[in-house]
Amino acid sequence: MSESAPAAEPVVPAEPDVTVVVAVYNTMPYLTECLNSLVEQSIGLDRLEVVAVDDGSTDDSPKELARFAAAHPGVFRVITQENSGGPAAPSNRALDVATGRYVFFLGSDDYLGPEALERMVAAADEHGTDVVVAKMVGVNGRWVPQAVFERTRHDATLRNSPLPWALSNTKLFRRALIEKHHLRYPEDLPILSDQPFTLEACFRAEGISILDDYDYYFAVRRGDEGNVTYRGSLEHRLTGTERIMRLTERFTETEDERYGLNRRHLTSELSFVLGYRLLAAEPDVRERIMAGARPLLTDFATDALLGRLPLTDRIHLTLARSGAFDLLLSTLRFEAEHGGAEQVDEKKLPLTVVEGRAHLGYPFVGDPRFADLTGLVDRTQAAVRGLGKARASFVTDAAGPALLLTAETPVPGYGGLVRSASLGCERKPAGGVPTGLDCQVGYAPADGGTRLSTRVPLAPLLAAASAAGRTAWSLRWRLDTADGELPVPVATAPGTTGGPASVRLRRGLHVFRASATVESDGALTFVLTPIRLRRVIAQRLRRLRATGRK
Repeated sequence: MSESAPAAEPVVPAEPDVTVVVAVYNTMPYLTECLNSLVEQSIGLDRLEVVAVDDGSTDDSPKELARFAAAHPGVFRVITQENSGGPAAPSNRALDVATGRYVFFLGSDDYLGPEALERMVAAADEHGTDVVVAKMVGVNGRWVPQAVFERTRHDATLRNSPLPWALSNTKLFRRALIEKHHLRYPEDLPILSDQPFTLEACFRAEGISILDDYDYYFAVRRGDEGNVTYRGSLEHRLTGTERIMRLTERFTETEDERYGLNRRHLTSELSFVLGYRLLAAEPDVRERIMAGARPLLTDFATDALLGRLPLTDRIHLTLARSGAFDLLLSTLRFEAEHGGAEQVDEKKLPLTVVEGRAHLGYPFVGDPRFADLTGLVDRTQAAVRGLGKARASFVTDAAGPALLLTAETPVPGYGGLVRSASLGCERKPAGGVPTGLDCQVGYAPADGGTRLSTRVPLAPLLAAASAAGRTAWSLRWRLDTADGELPVPVATAPGTTGGPASVRLRRGLHVFRASATVESDGALTFVLTPIRLRRVIAQRLRRLRATGRK
């Protein structure tokens, strides 16, 4: 980091173009780069006022503020107060003394690009806008929403842009707007106090500019994660969210107007409060949070709005809105047990089979109160289509010769998804379907999942071949499920898994060689080729002679 400039002659602008407000609490060493980025602004010190409010810092932040104030008299104004517990009070104190035509709020652990203030003031002057939203970038892994910065525009509103997703106060505000409407930060909110301020300013603004032509603001993630963004209890976040949503209600007339704003607060704030962190809260804290969240959800979380939220957010908020708090906690535990802390990976959630349908194994599945949620986590089609390709082999048992088809799935209890199995059988090149192909499906546990098997009796095919000679059929294995018939392609034919590639079968005086090959579309071509009796006798005689010589 560079050092601040040496002491200079006092600069006392008559009416600075911009007052930069910096609320400071224990932000060394980040504060130095923050302040350096201000004295190096291309707008010039004669157009700049910096009001820094030290909110009872216990590190070297007060010394650093004093050093910059001494080096730049008339530019820096440092105010010291006892710690207030949040950025609202110091920001309000700065607003009370600000003299600039515009006000910009800068986090004391962040910094600006060299041309940031000059560019923002020029845009506001040229286009007559009351609020300027300038491009922010994250530093050290700090995540900053970028959707709002898709393009530069000067006609933005809360309704026609992603502004509801970017309500931090790190913007340029026309001070006349702030004073006309007596805008101040709610000091009873330890966190999220900037959002009601920013939201009301955007509602009241004559115009809003969004600038995407330069990296204006660098938001730094501190190594100790001490940023205000990362602090605050769940109760504080809930209180702030309620204040924001009630404010939105004041400035909107229809549900459609509120949709974009409330969706942001439901997904970003209430979903955070009602997420996995709730499991670590004390029981009395949980009760207060749930009691406070329910009326807010009842008033603002309509079915139409919930229907547009991500799946896990919709589940959590629906359960909370219904007052099913024990079920919400069980749901959060279920997700956490399967790796779903910060983000739920559906692929890691186990499936459960209930009444012939497969669902993600949430504890509310089957509860008649939450039939809609049960429908949302229905994965029957995906489970059925996730069945592995089949293997074919020849077997002979007490019931006679058969072709055995088997396939495996990781879903335990999969048998409940299948009503029956059938074998589509067409003689090649044409012909009828032999009768008697009664293909029952069987199930057995296999490596935590299920192995399906179907025994295809060959006697009906042998009977048909005895009358027709060499015969070929295209066999297609199908499973009957609640969502219709599922074709299961065959991947492995007899002979490819250690078994015989063909077998000899007899029906009366007729002898056949049976073989099967897999077609490109997963059908199994099954062929019965007659063997003349004379050839069979000759083969046996050759074997007898060979045995006799030995």
